[in-house]
Amino acid sequence: MQAKRDKSMDPSLFDICIGTSAAPYYFPPYYFKTSQDFNLIDGGVAANNPATACEVMKERKTDFHKLVILSLGTGAPDEKDRLEVGDGEWGLADWVWQDDESHPLLDVLMSAADEMTEMYISNIFQYTGLEGNYTRLQANLTLKDSAMDDSGQDNLESLQKIDKFSESKLLDVGLNRCNLALILCSLARRLIEIRKAR
Repeated sequence: MQAKRDKSMDPSLFDICIGTSAAPYYFPPYYFKTSQDFNLIDGGVAANNPATACEVMKERKTDFHKLVILSLGTGAPDEKDRLEVGDGEWGLADWVWQDDESHPLLDVLMSAADEMTEMYISNIFQYTGLEGNYTRLQANLTLKDSAMDDSGQDNLESLQKIDKFSESKLLDVGLNRCNLALILCSLARRLIEIRKAR
């Protein structure tokens, strides 16, 4: 929407893709220029789930009842695989690198933004009585599967097995566990209702 009003906000798809994948520690920051300079790091540091940006950027005239969001995650470590701090006596090196090859500081930055977005958006839709208009799908991964810097054959094969959502791989959606077919059917029905109401 901003690109229609401001040409500096209409960069090439190549620049967008490189900029959005410039995850700190893993890849260098990315610079490009349109009519202004852009110095980018991965947006996931602040907004790993773009649903908030979608909500903020929507036109004010849009009827909130007509807003339906299907937010597809790329996978997150299961709760049981989250950070364990032990005695809590950590130095800088402990925050950057653990014996299990995890990177706690980056994990915290990425997951905190994602979880806050999920809480914010789901609460808005629940508060307005429109919880059926927002669905977040996120596959449970092991900590090892979620490592961004493991391109080994074993990990790639493991990720290929995960790529199909199943009931056991979905996090709770709302208050119940649902399978993907039911979720998509429910969203489709909601979109049909909105279209018929026009």
